[in-house]
Amino acid sequence: MTVALVVIHTAHTPSSGVAAGPVALVLARTALLATLGYLTMLGVLHVRPTGYNPIRHAVSDYAVGPTARLFTAALVTSSAAVLALGFALIEGVGSPPLAVRTMLFLLIIPLTRIGMTLFPTTLESQHLTRTSLTHYAFAVAAFTLTYLAISETTPVLLALSPAPWLHTSLSLAALLAGPSLALVLVTMLRPLRRTFGLFERVFLLTTNIWFILAALLVMTRIG
Repeated sequence: MTVALVVIHTAHTPSSGVAAGPVALVLARTALLATLGYLTMLGVLHVRPTGYNPIRHAVSDYAVGPTARLFTAALVTSSAAVLALGFALIEGVGSPPLAVRTMLFLLIIPLTRIGMTLFPTTLESQHLTRTSLTHYAFAVAAFTLTYLAISETTPVLLALSPAPWLHTSLSLAALLAGPSLALVLVTMLRPLRRTFGLFERVFLLTTNIWFILAALLVMTRIG
């Protein structure tokens, strides 16, 4: 974490020169490709005959059973994408205009995902345990940090005057992140639990689309 703070503190600002351009471009491309890879693996998990219901079962359920290895690979790929995007924004946009805490949100998200893998969930038909409750705590932290990063970063990115289609798409993805997170949290409660999987997937899809758009914005800005 100390290293991350030092990197953020010394990050290039938009007027700091061209030196940061190639590094930010590589990081943004890495974030883009890794996010696409994550979504592809997530799609593969959903077409396999696992018996899981995408409306009812959490995505974390794929970590249990024969799909565990692919799920872990997907989670690692997604974490790498978030890290790459965080450092791409540090190099390509800088602080200011981005707030240090906003970029820290992105850099901490992979740590919460590590916690999710260390404390596996329980399946829908099983009783909650202390381990599964810890898993849910890490999941809520990951989702919340993702939302905070998106909500605080989007206004800054929109001010960079991207292409009109990118401006509109980024705004829409950010707008949907809040309500979809709220629905995820609400459907964690027992009476609405049977629809949790649906809204979790909506949130994951929405936020990963935002990650893709943010990476494209950095790439477009640097040229």
